[in-house]
Amino acid sequence: MEQSFSSKVIESTFKGFPIDSYGKTLEQFLATKPNLFTANFQFPIMVINERSLKNNIDRMASYCKSVGAELAPHVKTTMSPQIAKLQTDAGAFALTIANFWQASIFLSYGFKKLIIANEVLDPSAIAEISRLNKSKAAEIIFYVDSLAGLEIVKKYTADQGEQNLFIEIGTDDGRGGVRDLAEVALIAKAIAADSRLKLRGVTGFEGAVPLAARNKKGEKRLTAFCQKIVAAADRAYPYKSDAVFIVSAGGSAYFEIVAAELNKFAQEKILLLRSGGYVTHDSKYYEEIYPFRGSEQTFKAAIEVWAQIISSPEPNFGVLNLGKRDIGNDLHNPIPFARYAAGLTGFSGQIEKLNDQHGYLRSKQDFAVSQLIGLAISHPCTTFDKWRLIPLVNDNYDVVDCLYTFF
Repeated sequence: MEQSFSSKVIESTFKGFPIDSYGKTLEQFLATKPNLFTANFQFPIMVINERSLKNNIDRMASYCKSVGAELAPHVKTTMSPQIAKLQTDAGAFALTIANFWQASIFLSYGFKKLIIANEVLDPSAIAEISRLNKSKAAEIIFYVDSLAGLEIVKKYTADQGEQNLFIEIGTDDGRGGVRDLAEVALIAKAIAADSRLKLRGVTGFEGAVPLAARNKKGEKRLTAFCQKIVAAADRAYPYKSDAVFIVSAGGSAYFEIVAAELNKFAQEKILLLRSGGYVTHDSKYYEEIYPFRGSEQTFKAAIEVWAQIISSPEPNFGVLNLGKRDIGNDLHNPIPFARYAAGLTGFSGQIEKLNDQHGYLRSKQDFAVSQLIGLAISHPCTTFDKWRLIPLVNDNYDVVDCLYTFF
């Protein structure tokens, strides 16, 4: 990674950090050996457990190796170059992002091999990507799913530019992607006919399959979609560029189905998974459906958000100084798991609802105003995007680093 974070200054705009840390560099702050519970952090604050984070990175790298897959983790989850560096150090083939703005962030931190998991139709982005590819300053792949979209790509690609393209495959009532396999060969042939364009492979996202689930019917739908990607690969392969053909899919929920089915593509290939949420996992959504559940090779929930009880006007009811602006609740409300008073203890309860800045806690366990409640999350993406600087803590809640995000 070309830029260092140790000299960056902690600002008052970084939510949750101690007031007396403002103006210090990250290196100076870490030299004080801060602890989450004793260093005057302001609450709420999100932290990431270092051991769990590294466990998840290592587990996914090991899994990919075991099935002959490469990994291009979707870093829109974290938007953190520091976490991305841990993933590439563990062998990641590339990074996946959602748009060219996100790509520009990671390019600025020295990551050169990027996959934009979307169609790109912005004229300036198309032109800039073509320039970066041609100059070898970067290798960027993005999606096309129609001849109309491809015409726009061709129009704004520089005369001496170069584009690397995936054909995206979709499903009825799903998201983007070619629906009719007959169109795949037409798009592939049109790509091959333009010397500036390179067909690098086919791709899809099984998480957008309607009614995908961990049951027989849901897994049958997922399998059928992956088989559609393989069928598309058969049609596109004759028009591929000189590079090894890539077949790709794979979120953080059903990646074992993806690996098993895409590996059935008979030609020479790179099987590429693009999982993102695995890196911090969660305590509800992914935890209940991901393939390692119940095994020894588990992912670990790495995200915790700590909030303070600021009011308890009724028995068994507390108000937390945390709300929708601090923690995700797009799939489920946060899950209380710990309490800190004079020390750390386990805790159970329920977050009934969230306002913008308040959480409604119900619990039959003892608690009191000013005490801290630790909350686990469901779906990491919508918690990450609320924090720009995140303490990385060990199991004793000593802060061992701080992770910058770019949302």
